[in-house]
Amino acid sequence: MRIAAISVAPLFPNSVFGGSQKILNDVADGLNRMGHDVQLWCTRTGKHTCQFEINGVPVNPELRLRGTFPATHQVSPIDLANTAKALSRAGSWAQRVYLHADAIYMRHALNDCEIVRSIHDFTYEEALLSALTLPADLTIVPSDYLKRCIETAIAISGRKTVEPIVTVPNGIQVPDTIPRPRLPEELRSRQDNDLILLFPHRPILNKGVSEAIQTAVEVQKLIPTRKVRLLMPAYPSDSALDDMADTVSQIQDLSRDFHAQEIVELHRWIGSEEISNYYAAGDVTLCLGSFIESFGLTPIESIANGTPAVCARVGAFRNFTDIDGINLVAYGDIASAAEFTVKALSIPKASMTAGKQQISAQYSFESMIEGYESAITKPLSGQRSVKLERDGSLDLAPWCDVQEQFIFNDYSGEAGFYPRLSQLLNTHDNRVQAKLPDNSSGLELEIEAAQREGLIVPSYRIE
Repeated sequence: MRIAAISVAPLFPNSVFGGSQKILNDVADGLNRMGHDVQLWCTRTGKHTCQFEINGVPVNPELRLRGTFPATHQVSPIDLANTAKALSRAGSWAQRVYLHADAIYMRHALNDCEIVRSIHDFTYEEALLSALTLPADLTIVPSDYLKRCIETAIAISGRKTVEPIVTVPNGIQVPDTIPRPRLPEELRSRQDNDLILLFPHRPILNKGVSEAIQTAVEVQKLIPTRKVRLLMPAYPSDSALDDMADTVSQIQDLSRDFHAQEIVELHRWIGSEEISNYYAAGDVTLCLGSFIESFGLTPIESIANGTPAVCARVGAFRNFTDIDGINLVAYGDIASAAEFTVKALSIPKASMTAGKQQISAQYSFESMIEGYESAITKPLSGQRSVKLERDGSLDLAPWCDVQEQFIFNDYSGEAGFYPRLSQLLNTHDNRVQAKLPDNSSGLELEIEAAQREGLIVPSYRIE
C-alpha cells in the first residue's frame, strides 16, 4: 500500500527530539520493512529544504509551517496555501494518508483521501482541535487513558458520532543485557559516591524541572554522604523546536532559588542512539511533572535499561502501577518523591529483571509496529454512534484520580478534598448516582461540586 505519513513537526536525518518523533520514525521504518511504499512529509526548516531519507524512507520537507509548539500554523497566508498544495500532492500519490500527531487544519487538501491519524496528547491546541473538530476515518492513540479522555470529551460535548479509536501502546526495543553506562562526555566521570538522578525530558517546566530539582535537594539531605547529581538536557540554542522549552538561564535560576547549583548539571540533548547508555548510567529516573502524559515512554525505557523510575500519579503514568521498578507518588509531594527515590536505590535485582520482562511482554517494539500496520492498512469501518445514559449515573472522569480522600485533576494539577465522594467512588467502581436519598445532603453537595469542576461526568456508551 502507498502510505503518505505526514508530520507537522520537522524530522531530521540524524536526530530525534521527543518521543512522538521517535515513534513516527520507527513506524515508517517498520511499514517500509513490511513491504509498504512509505513516504514522509514534514515541516521544512532552514536546515532541510530538499528531500532526504530516514532508514531508507524518503522524507519530503515541503510543509511551510512553523513546526514549533504551541502555534504550528502561525505563518503567512501564502505559506498556508503552499502547504495545502503539498498536502494535495501527498494525498494524490497515496492510497492511504496517515497524519502523525494530527495537526493538519487544511482538510480540504485531503478531501478525497482515507485518513488514519494518531493523537499523542490531549493538551496542545492542535490535538484538541483535531480530536474534537477535524474528520478522520480512524484514530490511533497510545493508551486507554488517552482513548477514554477523547471519547469522554466527545460524548459530553454533544457530538453524536465518533470514528473508531484504536489503542496501540508505544513500544521499545528491550536490550538483552544492560548497556554499558555512559554519561555525556562534557560531564565529569562518575565517582564512587555519586548518586545520579536523570531528567531525560524536554526542558519545559510542566515536565517537572522544579519538582526534580526540589526532590534532588531533599535526597541530598536524606543521604548527605553521597554526592547527588541531577542531570538535565538543554536544547541547542538555535533549535527552535518548542516555544515552551525553558532556556538554560531559567533552569539555572531555579537551581539558585532552591540552592541546587552544585546538584544540577546541564548537558546537550541526548539522541536516540545514546539514550540506552545514558539510562544505564543513572541511579534513578525522575518523572515528576504535571504534564499530562498520554503514554510515558521515559519510565519504561528507564526500566528496560536497568534504572528504576519515580513518577507522579498524573495522566497515563497511572497505567504503570504494576510495573516492577516504577514507583508512583502524588504530584507535588516532594517529601514522598525523595523518600521513594532513596528506596529505589535498593530495589532488588530480581524486581528490576521482572519489570524488564513485563515491559517486553506489554510494550514490545514488534507489537507496536504490527498494531500500527493493522490500523493504517485495514479496511475502514465507518463512524460509531455516541449516546449519553439516561439513568442519572455519573463516572469519575478519566483525567481524574482518587487519592485517599482527595480527587486529583490532571488538567488543573490540583487535588480537591471530597471525603464522602472519594469513599463512594472507591466502593462503587468509580460510578455514583446524581440523585441520592434525602439523608445524604453532605455527599450530594460534594457530587454537585465535583460535577461543576468536571471531576465526575455523565455516563455514556459508544456503539
